[in-house]
Amino acid sequence: MRDELRERFFTPFVLPVTIIGLMLLIGLSLSRILLAVSELGASFVALLAAGYVMAMAFLIESRRRIPARALGVSLAVGLIGLVAAGTVAAAAGIRPLHEEEAGGGEGTGEAGGEVANEPVFVAIDIDYESAPEALPPGESELVLENNGSIIHNVVFEESGEKILEADGGETDEATVTLEAGDITYFCDIPGHREAGMEGTLTVSEDAASGTGGETSSEAGETASEAGSEPAGGASES
Repeated sequence: MRDELRERFFTPFVLPVTIIGLMLLIGLSLSRILLAVSELGASFVALLAAGYVMAMAFLIESRRRIPARALGVSLAVGLIGLVAAGTVAAAAGIRPLHEEEAGGGEGTGEAGGEVANEPVFVAIDIDYESAPEALPPGESELVLENNGSIIHNVVFEESGEKILEADGGETDEATVTLEAGDITYFCDIPGHREAGMEGTLTVSEDAASGTGGETSSEAGETASEAGSEPAGGASES
């Protein structure tokens, strides 16, 4: 009776419907994750998913006598993790379409430099959407705006100091003293730096005006107006 029920009902109906449902659930969860994270983060997630599939295929091929229970547990753990991540991503919503970056191209001359010099790190999942490119030496008020759904931070590699850290949707501020030179910053949450959350901050007197430094034409005009002052400054240094 049980075998007959399996052949007439389970195999032709329940099994295909279950497989199709699982495929739809996996596709929906994965799409929610890819739409919630940055483009770089989406590539990282896709690589993880492909690596999991390849690892399972290698395991099945190398050990053809794997107990059904062990195989089922491995698949269930992967599915539960994927669905959980998809649920979190769906709650976080689709990532912004980088409207600031699209609009920033119009203000490359004046406004573009000011935006680049604001001491504000804007984090999303998993990327720095924007970050200061140049700041003047001395005391500076740094800000981390976490627009993502998970925790992010800013660590200065040279000092090893964690400057800023904020949970999803929160903001952190810190006052630091910057010395002239290049500072490498990154997010030290496991996997985030590898996904692209890093960059370089240039600390220079040229950034003191807040315009991201002078262009070559502006520098020439300044030198001509100041007369011999640039030469005097050079001799002092």
